[in-house]
Amino acid sequence: MNIGLALSGGGIRCIAHLGILKAFEENNIRISIISGTSAGAMIGALYSHGYRPEFILEKIISTRFFKILRPSWSMQGMLNMDKIGDLLAELLPENNFSALKIPLIIAVTNLKKGITEYFDSGELIMPILCSSCIPVVFNPVQFNGNLYIDGGILNNLPAQPLTSRTDFIIGSHCNPIDDNYERRGFKTLIERTMLMAINGNVKISKPLCNILIEPSELKKFGGFELNKADKIFTIGYKAGKKIIENNLIK
Repeated sequence: MNIGLALSGGGIRCIAHLGILKAFEENNIRISIISGTSAGAMIGALYSHGYRPEFILEKIISTRFFKILRPSWSMQGMLNMDKIGDLLAELLPENNFSALKIPLIIAVTNLKKGITEYFDSGELIMPILCSSCIPVVFNPVQFNGNLYIDGGILNNLPAQPLTSRTDFIIGSHCNPIDDNYERRGFKTLIERTMLMAINGNVKISKPLCNILIEPSELKKFGGFELNKADKIFTIGYKAGKKIIENNLIK
């Protein structure tokens, strides 16, 4: 059976994807193709390259992967993604989809056309950066004559491109919304607003998944709480184990 895995965006919460992948590996569940958005695209690319979940987790923690962004202070956005690009270049030196051990599809939002586009061939790192470019927070990424922003704006769980390329789709969604929100400043307000917006488009993708993994425990974590990385990994691992123990993957 060809199994496709769709990985949502979600900042640090995407470490849960790694825990799920670890559980799958321990039970010899092989993923045939991966699709990803935003941080899910980063996780998908590193895993498809051949790095093990624990190694990716260690790299995220040791390099402070989501906190090494350099301010640009332009009118188009507050940050750029140069240092993330430099780190990805070290980890993905071939910089091409063809070098990946597992086929990968990356969802991006074309800002000019207002549509979702998918990359699955050619240069690898630029599509990852395009897919991870949170609007307002980051400058739009210029690539192939277009401007791109975070793929999660229009498709935060890219199951659609897997439907014609696999027999069975597993969706890993790490953005359940806490129903007991208390405003604690501008940062949390922006994050809450983004979560609500992207969860609207996830509703379209969920029915396409044969299995949806969405650990409710992730509600209590913010998207940038790097100090909670180990806990988030464990939540994902337990969720993956539960799917296997319930024999939901035949």
